[in-house]
Amino acid sequence: MKIQSLPFMILAVFLSGICFAGSKKTENLNIIHAGLKNDSREIRELSARSLGMLGDKTSIKDLKELLADPSDSVKIAAAVALVKLGDKAGLAEIHKILSTAPKLSETPKPVERVRAMAKNTMRAQAAGELGDMKDTESIPLLKKMVGDEDGRVADACLVALAKMGEPAGTKRFISALESTKQEVRAKAAEYLGDINDASAIDPLRKRLTDWDRNTKCAAITALGKLKDKQSIPAIRELLWDKEDDIKEKAAEALGCMGDTDLAPAIKELLKDKNGFVRFAAVEALIKLGQDSGKDFLIGALKAQENDAKLRALNILEKIVTVKDVPAVEPLVSDADKSVSITAARVIVTAETRDNK
Repeated sequence: MKIQSLPFMILAVFLSGICFAGSKKTENLNIIHAGLKNDSREIRELSARSLGMLGDKTSIKDLKELLADPSDSVKIAAAVALVKLGDKAGLAEIHKILSTAPKLSETPKPVERVRAMAKNTMRAQAAGELGDMKDTESIPLLKKMVGDEDGRVADACLVALAKMGEPAGTKRFISALESTKQEVRAKAAEYLGDINDASAIDPLRKRLTDWDRNTKCAAITALGKLKDKQSIPAIRELLWDKEDDIKEKAAEALGCMGDTDLAPAIKELLKDKNGFVRFAAVEALIKLGQDSGKDFLIGALKAQENDAKLRALNILEKIVTVKDVPAVEPLVSDADKSVSITAARVIVTAETRDNK
């Protein structure tokens, strides 16, 4: 063999590696694309959202076809994915879902009421998506729908408007924190966290000692989103609460604060007996720039429960590298399609990140 041929051999090996990586990425994208045609509404929705997250513009045509899907949740997912890909073709469908109220007969049967509730849930979700994407062209419609008969739809429109600088709902939700109904207080706290208005901080701090667990959890989450540094000592104490969901929300909130001095306390939760508390601790540490819980995530990929595998994949996705791909690859063949598609997305994310 001639010495001068060696550089060409090295180049050939390098290029073959690139081609192999490219083929693997295409293979995993194809798995997600196939999910758009799945019989399951949940899988079609997950596939659409995944393609939007990955920025896959080759899926635009297929996503537009989903705008005619019989399921409103799939239509919304496709429309949101298209917006992420720079195409607003689905906004009209979201507007249609939001503005089309269910009509009940004069003496509605229970099944009719259930369908109406499901429809209004989708309408509220449509309003929420418009707020998340901050589509200012939707403001007139959202203002109109604030008067909707369904309270969830009206509240979702107020939250969406607040996210776009129309704070009419903020005072209403702050007042609702004083309601005698715990479900009203919990929802108000949740909405105020979504709105991200600093005027809600003081009223939310008072809810950290609310007797209702759901309200307390919502207040913890909201203050985390608002990055309220003054509430850190109180929330930090909740890392040792007897209730698992309180500990979980406390860890999540502290992770949002951006204070790396909190890391040692959060790390203690990696030893907690509750798996979802440990997941929350890992995710919080990642937000603080630490990956000390990565081994736990890799181990959780082998769990029997699909919820645990999905949670591990979704968190790992934030820090995944090509070195982690071998641990994720077996899940692409998982019997559960949600796990399979999520694993495929995580691998594509790792490969895309590695090529940047």
